Formats: sequence, C-alpha cells, structure tokens
Amino acid sequence: MIPSNCTFCGLCCTLTVKLSDNDIKRIEKTGCGREEFVEFNKEGEPILKRENGWCTFFKRDGKIGICSIYDSRPEACRDFPGKRHCDLAENPIYKYMSDNDENKRIRLLLKNAPTSKMPEEKINKALEVANKTFNRIS
Repeated sequence: MIPSNCTFCGLCCTLTVKLSDNDIKRIEKTGCGREEFVEFNKEGEPILKRENGWCTFFKRDGKIGICSIYDSRPEACRDFPGKRHCDLAENPIYKYMSDNDENKRIRLLLKNAPTSKMPEEKINKALEVANKTFNRIS
C-alpha cells in the first residue's frame, strides 16, 4: 500500500522487516538466494538484510527510493504503513537518534520524508518524479 502522501524518500526502508517463510519463498523466486537477503535478529528470527542502514533491496534513483523487488516484497512492506498517510518522519524516535554514520544517512532521508503537514504540491511532484523513474526502470 503506497500512502497518498508518499514522497519515495526511502525512510521506511531503514526499518527492520521480519520475514515469514512465504516472504522468503516469494523473494527466492526472483532469483536471489536466501543468503543474499536473510539475516537473523537476536531472537533467531529471519529478517531482511540491511546494508549501511537500508534494506538490501533499496535502490536510489536520484531523490527517489525504490524497491528492486517491489512485486515480490515481504508482507510487512506491502502493508506499510497500514493507513492512508505516512507519518514516519514525525515519529519521536528520530529526534533522539545517536549521531553515528548510519543515523546521519537516515537524517538525510528525513529531509524528503512526508509529514502530515507536507503541501500537496510537493507530494504530487514526488509522485510525478517517481512515476517517471519507475517507468524508466521497468
């Protein structure tokens, strides 16, 4: 579900995503071996591998963040954010992040992340650029 105020900033691709067996099988059908995209959390549960703070499948095209396995993405990603509008940038957790290198990159994403007060023109521009980007890639 792409929220109506999505700017394709990529901030959601910094979150930890638990994987079900079905998610793993679906992603493997893209030709990726599970060792390429699965790691395990402290509880031993499979999660999407992250590189430099982002999901291993997150790719950038200019200011647009895209999922390189969009049609095969995990259920958690399909359901995110589970509502009409994204408000991830307004989550208080980002105000209290440490200042390490990984978090500096996340702070850069916050600059383009949507908020509940973001003007509709900016969202429409981001959607326009994203549509052009996705058409060029597919």
